[in-house]
Amino acid sequence: MIEFTKDHWRLISLSIVLVLLDIFFVKGFFYTLLLFYGLFIKLLLSEFINGKFRKVLAITIWAAFIAIGSLTAYVNWYLPHGPLIDTGDVVCQNDGRGPCGESYIEDTRGLHIPDWAKFLRTSEAGSLIFALAFAGAVASYKREDEVNV
Repeated sequence: MIEFTKDHWRLISLSIVLVLLDIFFVKGFFYTLLLFYGLFIKLLLSEFINGKFRKVLAITIWAAFIAIGSLTAYVNWYLPHGPLIDTGDVVCQNDGRGPCGESYIEDTRGLHIPDWAKFLRTSEAGSLIFALAFAGAVASYKREDEVNV
């Protein structure tokens, strides 16, 4: 146990900091999910997962990426949209040099679409798609010792 702690003290420290950030400041699960995602990527890069299981895992991750990407496209292009509400914020492009315009958000409260469809319209869904693409690329990566086998 002491040797494990010595070998992984940075990872343990980072884990404690991320969980404490969630508990005391964010009051959510963002940093904890980020921690689990990082640990999952570290597991994918380790020698623990080899051969057929890595292939199955890569296929599963890419299938999830395609499924969620397709559902997001379906939700954004074929399901009804709610009215746009002015947030009162002025957003400028190009580091504040312009052009500037008012910021709008979509009001999905009155829409009769499922909750999962409302989630896929948020920026968190874009982050999920990006995270799956990165995990799929990492899972598809073949180390030099696996290529020669």
